[in-house]
Amino acid sequence: MVICGAQKIKNEKELSNSVHAPPKSIKRKIIKKAYISVIKALNYKSRNKRKAQLANQICIFDLSEKLVNYKLAFELQNFLHQSKIILQKENNFNLTNQSELNKLKNFKKNLERYDFCFILQHTPCYTLGSSADPNDILLEKKNYYIEELGEVYNNFDPKSILSFIRKYQDLKDEIDMCEIYDEKKYYFENFVENTNKKKIPIYRINRGGKATFHGPGQLVLYFIFNLKNYSSNYRYKNILPGKDSYYYAKKKDLKLKKYNEYPLSNKNDVNNNIDVDLTFDLHKTINNFQKVGMETMNKFKIITHTKDDSIGVFYNEKKLISIGLKIRKYISMHGMSLNFNINKNFLKYLLSCGMDHSNYTSVHEICEKQKSDNLNRNEIASQTPLIKKLTLNSVQSVKSIFNAKIKISNDILDIFA
Repeated sequence: MVICGAQKIKNEKELSNSVHAPPKSIKRKIIKKAYISVIKALNYKSRNKRKAQLANQICIFDLSEKLVNYKLAFELQNFLHQSKIILQKENNFNLTNQSELNKLKNFKKNLERYDFCFILQHTPCYTLGSSADPNDILLEKKNYYIEELGEVYNNFDPKSILSFIRKYQDLKDEIDMCEIYDEKKYYFENFVENTNKKKIPIYRINRGGKATFHGPGQLVLYFIFNLKNYSSNYRYKNILPGKDSYYYAKKKDLKLKKYNEYPLSNKNDVNNNIDVDLTFDLHKTINNFQKVGMETMNKFKIITHTKDDSIGVFYNEKKLISIGLKIRKYISMHGMSLNFNINKNFLKYLLSCGMDHSNYTSVHEICEKQKSDNLNRNEIASQTPLIKKLTLNSVQSVKSIFNAKIKISNDILDIFA
């Protein structure tokens, strides 16, 4: 399943309207002076209570000041995504080498204990999602070629995982050598110069959506989550009791307007329980990722909103945060990109999710306007670097929205330790 900001999941009105609908076989006689008791007064029994209470620790890798090559980051998150899917039910590794067996078992243990979030920036690049048209790239065709990344590790097995684990030190070394972001550097001018010298890769990847840009001045959060581990991703549905269960409550007990939406309960039946069915809800899950972005912006006193026909976060009518995910067997990869100080000239070379560069904004652009307003009111602006504040706020928002324990690291070897 692939999801992008250019598409909006259908709302759940039909589902929600059916939650309290009584079976057709039940005939109810409504007495005007009688009221159905509030469901909170009943005794709940949850079939999936264990699932709702689960919440992995999230290991967040703060690489926010590094410009990581896109292909390198894709390889790492795609490896973790496939490994979570394969190893969650795999226990027989058929390895005779005890050292390698221990490495694989330790890795599996970490995958079960943690979900992973990577916060980083990229060197300038363009990507094509599953519904992208190559014509969305507005560079001259002589200056680029399309490289397919979507099928990497599609035929994973434990031996493939072990092969990747063997080279994790090389992966760490590559990340350690990545360039540090410098807001004063002329990234766009250097990019144009490079494209005139040699062809650059445009990556076709396995997320939903169209063409997007990633580069300096854009903070990217990649989520390799088992989405079923977070109660905020579930929809609660009440299962109706038997048709002979009646309980007429006092009027003062009724806190909701439509009393006939609720099931009838027998006050004298001690065995009468309401079943609560917890259903994984993709719509709520996508909303949670949007909430992470909105809450992060709220900490800057930037009021944002979402749109009914598009996934993402907007400031006024301009897009501030893009969201694109791939979800397989409830395991996610890819994530969100937040423009904090992006050079909009990069966006002139593509129709990003169907929009041109004028439809985008950045935190820096908004804050500059706020700073000007604050100076006019003699308020003192914060001196903390924007990237540090943004990273801290993002971590706090992930922790809050998913109600999870957080571990911060800047060393990817923690994945394999």
